[in-house]
Amino acid sequence: MQTVACTVDDLSHPFRTFGDEGPVYQVVGKVNGQKVHVVVVQTGEELDYLVERALKDPEAK
Repeated sequence: MQTVACTVDDLSHPFRTFGDEGPVYQVVGKVNGQKVHVVVVQTGEELDYLVERALKDPEAK
C-alpha cells in the first residue's frame, strides 16, 4: 500500500462539501500541518477540520 502525502496546500478549491451531500464549507486558513480552519456557509459556524478529510471532500458546485 502506497501512502500519498497530502497537505493543506493541496486544497486549491476553497469551497467544499462535507461528503457527497453535506453542507458547503469554505477553507479560510491553515491551523497547522494537520488542520484547516473552515466556515460552514449556511450557518456561519467555524471549526478546525482535518486536512486529510477536507482533501477527500468533493468541491462544491
